[in-house]
Amino acid sequence: MHKNTVNVRQLVNQYQTNCNRISEIADTCEREQRERNEAENTEFNALQRENQLLQMRLQAAAAEHLRENPNAVEDANRIIRENMAAGRQTQIMLMRDLVMVADGAAGGIVPVKIQDILDPLVEGLILDKVGLPMPTGLAGDYVWPTYETVEATIAGEGVALTDTKISMSKLTATPQRVGIAIPVTRQSINQTEGILEMIVKKLMPLAVAKLLNKIVFSTTKVTNATTLVGPFVACVGKETAFSAEPTFKEFNSLKAKVLATGIDGDNLCWVMTKAQKAIAEATPKDAGSGIMVCENDHIAGLPVFTTNYIGEGNIGLGDWRYQPMGLFGDISFVIDPYSQARKDAVDFVLNVNYGTTTLRSEAFALAKVASE
Repeated sequence: MHKNTVNVRQLVNQYQTNCNRISEIADTCEREQRERNEAENTEFNALQRENQLLQMRLQAAAAEHLRENPNAVEDANRIIRENMAAGRQTQIMLMRDLVMVADGAAGGIVPVKIQDILDPLVEGLILDKVGLPMPTGLAGDYVWPTYETVEATIAGEGVALTDTKISMSKLTATPQRVGIAIPVTRQSINQTEGILEMIVKKLMPLAVAKLLNKIVFSTTKVTNATTLVGPFVACVGKETAFSAEPTFKEFNSLKAKVLATGIDGDNLCWVMTKAQKAIAEATPKDAGSGIMVCENDHIAGLPVFTTNYIGEGNIGLGDWRYQPMGLFGDISFVIDPYSQARKDAVDFVLNVNYGTTTLRSEAFALAKVASE
């Protein structure tokens, strides 16, 4: 048992010594404003490899120790209390599954139960639900030819028809770059045994998805956006006035307004905040029926989707087939260990190019709910 404790202490001390040396190399590079030279790179890589081996040995030692001594937690707590009472220093090394405790006279291992990582609260990722077309791998210019309707005329027998001209125009989708960069120190990556790297890789595409939702459903232009603009921005100033607790008739009237433009309505849906939907779920459709305006996530026969990006007090209606959003080229995800080398950090960089356009503005409408 004593032999195992001594080995653990030696492993911890060596790991800490390697970390201190890595920190010294980083400080030197930062002070001299340069990247690591060849000798420092060789030493740095060797220290990294050795620390990985030390971590594996520490985990193996931890498992062995717990198997031989089921009271390890209690023993380690006792050691910490004794050290504090005697004024001795207690060294703690954090790892994913255990904490190593060691001092000059004794040592032990304390297991730590790490729960599942909680994902950030993200509301309203609904691009994939409303039916918005999202092609990928696009290149070049994407153009939608448009034309105005024409009307036939009545003419008598043998009378020449007058020429009718067709007015043609086009709509284009010009991509804009969307990106995010997160630098993470190597010490953080090593100490969390890759957990932090996993979190970063999960958060970055989620951040892009959040921004795309914000662009499409917001009633205002997103900062730096020029061509990436959603359909409701053009509706501002032309909103339909709704009461503080919108009635079924108000919803149905807005639906009729859009359908009157010639939109077939097969893919129409409502977009609002969860709070606004909750009000509709508690507003009677008519007196005495017990049926609410919003029933089974539908209002006036159309599905309801929620997102906080549309903003409180706004209710959107649209056919998202007329708001395509495409990914131009590929998703570029680069893990760059060089540009932040003097800080001993790794740069995680994600870049994409997206384009969107409103093919028919009459397919979208916005209502403004009155303040109580």
